[in-house]
Amino acid sequence: MTAPAPPPAFLVVEDGREYIDRFTRLLGASFRFARAGSAAEATAALAVGGVAGVLLDLDFRRTPGEALIDEAGRAGLPPHERRRVAAVQGILIARALRRCAPAIPMLLFADLGDAEQIAFLEGELAPLRVVASSVGLNEIGGLLARIATGGAP
Repeated sequence: MTAPAPPPAFLVVEDGREYIDRFTRLLGASFRFARAGSAAEATAALAVGGVAGVLLDLDFRRTPGEALIDEAGRAGLPPHERRRVAAVQGILIARALRRCAPAIPMLLFADLGDAEQIAFLEGELAPLRVVASSVGLNEIGGLLARIATGGAP
């Protein structure tokens, strides 16, 4: 008799622990979650493999400045640039991850009020879906299940 396959794994990229703690507590029976706190950590985790998708926070204000990246994926930014890039770090990390994992599905948790901006990001970084804070846990679980079975987010 063979052992059952482990639940699909997702990489949670955030500057705190809110997402990973919530998802592990509430969705951990169906999925496994690992955390990365920066672009460098996320890239290293994807290099190991075994991840069905990436879940990204947008804002990384708590991240040390030396760990933030800019639009070109460079770290070590001058202090006057850190606030600007921290506010959109999740998008910048998604762009950096596209270079090493062009087809991995991603969910970006962000409240973006501009439908054109959302459409642009979802097109530029496909397969990516922007998920607003109003989206419930059941719907997020459904998105993860779809990704785990090879579907688009």
